[in-house]
Amino acid sequence: MQKKDIYAVVDLETTKTSQDDGHIIQIAIAFVQNKTIINQFSTMINPGTNIPRHITQLTGITNGMVKHAPYFEEVAQTIHAMLQGTIFVAHNVNFDLPFLNIEFSRLGITPLDSDAIDTVPLSQLLWPTAPGYRLVDIAKYLGILHEHPHQADSDAATTAELFISILNRAQSLPMVTLQSLTGLPLVLPRQSKQVLVDALRLNREKPQPLAHNLQVIDGLAIRRFSAPAPLVDDQNVTYPAKPSQKKQLLGDTLTYRDEQAKLMNFVDHHYDQADNDLSQKEPGTDALVIEAPTGMGKTLGYTLPYAYLAQKNRKQVVVSVPTITLQNQVVQVINQQLNAILPFEVRAVSLKGQTHYLNLQSFKRSLNVDEGSAALQFIKAQILVWLTETLTGDFDELNLINPQTEFMNKLSQPANNPTGSAFYGHEFSERQHIIAQESQFLVVNHAYLASYAHKLGPKNDAAYLVIDEPQHLPDAVVQQSRRQLNFNRWFDDVNEAQFLFDRSANVNIQTILTRIPGGRKLKNRFLESIHQLQAEIPQLETKLYRRFLLNQKEVLGSGVHDFPVDLHELAQFWVEQAGRVQKIHQGIADLQTCLNDFLDEFSQLKHVFSVDERQTIADFRRCLNLIANSEHSLTVFQQDLVEFPEASVFWLTQNLDQEGQHLKLSGGLLHTVDYFKTRVYPHFMPVTLIGATLFTSNKSNYLYDRLNIDRSTAEVHTFNDVFDYANQSEFILVNDAVNPTDSGYVDYLSRTIADILEHVHENTLILFNSLETIQQVYQQLQKMNVANKNQLTILAQGITGSRGRILKRMQNEQGIITLGANSFWEGVDLPAEQLRLVIITRLPFDQPNSIPKKAEEAFLRAQGRQPFYQSTLPKAVLRLRQGVGRLIRTPTDYGAVVMLDVRMLEKPYGKTLRNMLPKTMPQVERASQAVGPELAQFFKQHDEKQHHLN
Repeated sequence: MQKKDIYAVVDLETTKTSQDDGHIIQIAIAFVQNKTIINQFSTMINPGTNIPRHITQLTGITNGMVKHAPYFEEVAQTIHAMLQGTIFVAHNVNFDLPFLNIEFSRLGITPLDSDAIDTVPLSQLLWPTAPGYRLVDIAKYLGILHEHPHQADSDAATTAELFISILNRAQSLPMVTLQSLTGLPLVLPRQSKQVLVDALRLNREKPQPLAHNLQVIDGLAIRRFSAPAPLVDDQNVTYPAKPSQKKQLLGDTLTYRDEQAKLMNFVDHHYDQADNDLSQKEPGTDALVIEAPTGMGKTLGYTLPYAYLAQKNRKQVVVSVPTITLQNQVVQVINQQLNAILPFEVRAVSLKGQTHYLNLQSFKRSLNVDEGSAALQFIKAQILVWLTETLTGDFDELNLINPQTEFMNKLSQPANNPTGSAFYGHEFSERQHIIAQESQFLVVNHAYLASYAHKLGPKNDAAYLVIDEPQHLPDAVVQQSRRQLNFNRWFDDVNEAQFLFDRSANVNIQTILTRIPGGRKLKNRFLESIHQLQAEIPQLETKLYRRFLLNQKEVLGSGVHDFPVDLHELAQFWVEQAGRVQKIHQGIADLQTCLNDFLDEFSQLKHVFSVDERQTIADFRRCLNLIANSEHSLTVFQQDLVEFPEASVFWLTQNLDQEGQHLKLSGGLLHTVDYFKTRVYPHFMPVTLIGATLFTSNKSNYLYDRLNIDRSTAEVHTFNDVFDYANQSEFILVNDAVNPTDSGYVDYLSRTIADILEHVHENTLILFNSLETIQQVYQQLQKMNVANKNQLTILAQGITGSRGRILKRMQNEQGIITLGANSFWEGVDLPAEQLRLVIITRLPFDQPNSIPKKAEEAFLRAQGRQPFYQSTLPKAVLRLRQGVGRLIRTPTDYGAVVMLDVRMLEKPYGKTLRNMLPKTMPQVERASQAVGPELAQFFKQHDEKQHHLN
């Protein structure tokens, strides 16, 4: 590809994505030469058929717009002539080029055989941290104007600008990076890789100096890192306690808020007590507990006084939050907002577990290994580019497509001999800890706090501890401990490894080994280990069954059945089976050693293996990794029995079907009694607990019990709601709803939701307690043709896409109806028109018959407590408050909540649930058929009010 080459950047809009029965309705071409758009062409096309409604919604192209447009056969020769001799470029070239060629073929015109380039994978490779790679997303990220998304003329012009950016970006990469990229066995669409080859050629013809912010170490170009200067040790700082002092500090940058100012003072007063040495207090005592509602600015509210406390008392502050997203937000508030106003420098660093950070030595080694997977090679290419940008090496910066956990974990593994590595002193995990030593704030997630509390802050001077949204911390600890060991899947993985090893139909590992030095010995070692596991794993399953299930008196039919396992008996079982378990451990260790030896030899070979052979190796590696993962669960179970004998729960799941029985062992922590008091709090000053939804009632001890807090010594503050719920919202309780246990429940939900959607076309989140119910309701709504009738788009968790993709569509589109469970109850921030209506199908009680739930209830009864009122109901209250909290996110927001569970009105505990809703939120009762008209009136009034204000 030379300067004289002309690139034809093409975009099609079509009636269908299928090339067999779809037709073009618009085509646009932007011609690029020497990184400049030199000409453009665009025309509507009459497809000879009606344009589907969803295509019109997407593109804005109507039947009327194409009615008088030319048919494709009228312009085909002209388009074909324009494209001859050019290099075809498109955003997803394997759609546009084949589609166009099929249209040409229908008319007897020779299909184009041009070189072709795809801007999608090149964008993914060259901007690996971009939030998305749809044309509209990558254009926004790069600052490219895109006036009319999904119209071919605008899309083609935007793609042309993107292509020019791709050429510039590729040619700006260091030569050493380009050499590594072109040396990888990358599989890119068509001739897309030529962009990288040309960039390397141009760099060699006219070498560019290495950018001053980069350095090359052992063949890798990485960002330079300098240890931060020590923080200025100035203890003569005075906290701005008075309103006038805060207003002066906040200046024009930030808004002064009375309630936020009170929060700041509560923090400062609690910890700035000269006559009361808090560092000597018993763990769990003298905590500061604050419920601060959404919209109050709680992050700035606690970080500002803590910045003064840290500076004055030479202490660090550890902030623990539930999610990585919140981690990034807190770091941003401190490093940007606080730093802009404080009279002293403040620094925050995000700390995560080792598996979050790239290890340079492991990555360098991986470049010399061909795992046989095109997807893994592409990830390596993205990382090579990312290394020229990142200062943290945190994998969470990357936007990778379906990365394999085992592969990413391997890239984070420390070197066998770290001090002997060329990257010693440059590894990213080391960088983070260097930065942490010179930062006042260490921001972690809850799982990290639970695992590494003893390593946070200086040993000789206890740090402050803030737990943001602490109601999630006990669940994080318990969930982190829960594991499953599926014996059937474990055995199937071993058999799959055997199948890949010697299958006769396709390429197999045994054949590949014949072409590798030492392959005969490796073959024997592999087979010996596989055969050992095939013998021992079923025996272990059989022994487990005979010990715990053989004498069950209950006659079981087909299906899934759970059985609790006595902890003392399980511990004794592992003692008795120690020899067999050791054979399994040894067999898996031998497999991993053989695999490493195999890959070392495979990578040294000069000749090239076929794509099928490399894919076979990748599949084999994946199988061995799955086998090792199951073994790890077994190891953790045994450790839990030793470390947490009284706080663990285990159960066996027996699945009876036509093929026989299959066992699954599950287990982990049951509760967090004394966990924080013994493992977390002793390493810190008395804790600050702060969140938007902490309490389940005015008298409940639920929060204090779960977090091991001494209520009698705690200082507790609750703030009133910030938002004007009386005028911004409405909570509708349906008083004739079908009970969730009735057989007609799913039919009722489907009919009621369909009726509501006839009246309301706002973005809606419908919350469920199970994915099974979501699937049933979604199928019925599809049969009722609800989406097409009302010009809506219905999305369902686990059916139409991931949580992230669904939320992105709610952020960018209107008329989106989302059916969600579990993670949709919390952490969803969709202000204004992104979310106007929340429908709650069922009160969020935990599954009542699960083994962990029964074990927890038995534990509470043994302590003389009532499980429903001291566990089940408080959990549901918190979940309900979080679900309702998805609605109003800003002072100008408005919206409604509909409760389709009649138990909130009929059961005694319903009053507790209603009392914990926002105090000023109007609560009204309506019959099912009256909900739609009620909502229509509500939104009409608020839309008119909003229009008047604007």
